[in-house]
Amino acid sequence: MSSVLGARHPVGLYALCTVELCERFAGSLLGSLLLLYLNERLGMASSRATRIGGAFNAAVYLSSVMGGIIADRGLGTIRAILLGAGLLAAGYGVLSLDRASLLYTSAALLILGHALFKPSITAAVGKLYEPTDRRRDDAFSIFYIVFNIGAACGPLAGGFLHLTWGWSAAFAVAGVSMLLALTAGLVTYRWLIGPVQKHSEEDAAVGKQVLRSSWPVAAMAGTLAAGLLFTAVYEQTGQSLLLWARDCTRRSLLGYSFPPSSLLGLPGVLVLGMQPLLSRTVSTLAQRGFRPSLLARIRLGLLFGVVAYTIMIGAALLQRRGQELVSPWWLVTCFVALTLGELLVYPLSMALVTRLAPKTATAAAMGLWMAALAGGQWLAGEIAAHWAMWSHATFFSVLAALALAAACVLALAARSIRSAVPEENAAQILRRTPVI
Repeated sequence: MSSVLGARHPVGLYALCTVELCERFAGSLLGSLLLLYLNERLGMASSRATRIGGAFNAAVYLSSVMGGIIADRGLGTIRAILLGAGLLAAGYGVLSLDRASLLYTSAALLILGHALFKPSITAAVGKLYEPTDRRRDDAFSIFYIVFNIGAACGPLAGGFLHLTWGWSAAFAVAGVSMLLALTAGLVTYRWLIGPVQKHSEEDAAVGKQVLRSSWPVAAMAGTLAAGLLFTAVYEQTGQSLLLWARDCTRRSLLGYSFPPSSLLGLPGVLVLGMQPLLSRTVSTLAQRGFRPSLLARIRLGLLFGVVAYTIMIGAALLQRRGQELVSPWWLVTCFVALTLGELLVYPLSMALVTRLAPKTATAAAMGLWMAALAGGQWLAGEIAAHWAMWSHATFFSVLAALALAAACVLALAARSIRSAVPEENAAQILRRTPVI
């Protein structure tokens, strides 16, 4: 790890990480079960279930645009986090009643909760630091590690709970996790507001008058478009790759059997194991004078998406020839490549977006980032709906092509991004090697 990662961080960072840990546990628990719940419990066809799942995920992220604006213009990021956590707890509680008639009520509560929570908690991390503070990128890395701890534990718990005690128990545990998040936020409230947060809250009225020209439109558009396309590729973990695990994979590894939903916890586990190795590799390369730019490393992450689905093309061709279940190691290897891409794309892109944005509109900027992810979620659902229509090799070829397109989009936007980076941050973004 970088020496900077060992630097002292504000107490507020660890408080926000605690809240995010609880939220990601609940969110990933639902994400691992939603498709199966719609298909197996409510009896929906897989094509309809994937579309509804994709639309729900898209609505969660798209609503973050308005949630970010509300947080920036009046509610404040910390109050938005707490209110969002309360709405999420209510949404999971309604879902735990396990009634088809309440499905859309619970979905509405969850969408409203995420609209306030998602952009605000990411913006709150950035507001703990001054723009030139070198700890800022490292804070996002720590935050992302905690994010993935929750993402790893949620699917494992969800698979066990719904098989042992039923769907209601699984969703009820998600609701309890959000109540813990709300409690942690209330207890640590005074530490969540950093110096930049205070200035931003005071300047909210000024933020209403930010000129359109102050937004680096081309740079932001390129970053968001690349994020959208990569998300459509990455989110197949809860869509087509889940169906592949259920229908085409031997669900046993090292002598142990596992439910297909538990595989969705694998990326989070891989993040925890691969993050330190990747950070050490970057530090070693930096000591030897090789310092790839931030944009180059994000592009490399996008290309790992191509690698992941090239692996799955091979698995699909093997499965088609043999017409039998294939080894789970194909899927594990795919997840390794996707995780490398995730580590290089998401945390560094979030840090980049917060720097490209006007200082008084960071939550709104994160809302736009969430909107891009919403587009990716929707596209992921639309592509997954063709799972039964296309051959599996064709399906994975389309995903590899989308990952390659994302890398090309970011490459085309590189000049605009370099021009848009504020001068005081240019060295950190374009020349300094940040921690992954």
